[in-house]
Amino acid sequence: MTDSDLALIDGLGAGGIEAMEPIIARVAVAAAPADVWAAISESGNLTNIHPFCERNEVKRWDGARSRDHVYYYSGVHYQREFLDWFDGTGYDLVLGPPEARTALVRWRITKPAKSRASAGSAGSPACEFSIKVVALLRDDVPTAQREHYAEHMIRRALPPYLDSVVRGTAFYAETGTPVTKNQFGAHPIYSPTD
Repeated sequence: MTDSDLALIDGLGAGGIEAMEPIIARVAVAAAPADVWAAISESGNLTNIHPFCERNEVKRWDGARSRDHVYYYSGVHYQREFLDWFDGTGYDLVLGPPEARTALVRWRITKPAKSRASAGSAGSPACEFSIKVVALLRDDVPTAQREHYAEHMIRRALPPYLDSVVRGTAFYAETGTPVTKNQFGAHPIYSPTD
């Protein structure tokens, strides 16, 4: 966890929480960084890029003051509250059920790693897109329950979830075509098979 992660968590003023180790998903994107930014910064963007999102209701779309709601196909409902907005690069937000903050999330567009692509070579990615999640666990929950939740809801469930979202973002940025429900596979918590 970086110092800036810790500073954002401290800034939430949420005492009584334990921050888990970050989970990160990353994808190479064969589209310009501006196209990825357009995909993630548009109001209501999740219905285009997120294969588990049934609805994305926007309450306010105003940079770092943005707030929206994510309604998953499974019926789960989360709220996103944006904390920082970096034009052309990404944003930071907190996520969780309304009136609860269960994760710090960072969406970022970066240059591709040199080890994975040579600049200017045919077929090389134009950029990379990543989502980093620091789950926030309540420390007033008994240890056994907290550990069970961390294992099943975070460590096991979050990596395939994030993989689908970064892949959906790349797909939309590269093709201009919105993702379909469960395009990269179903998810037992957010969008199970019908």
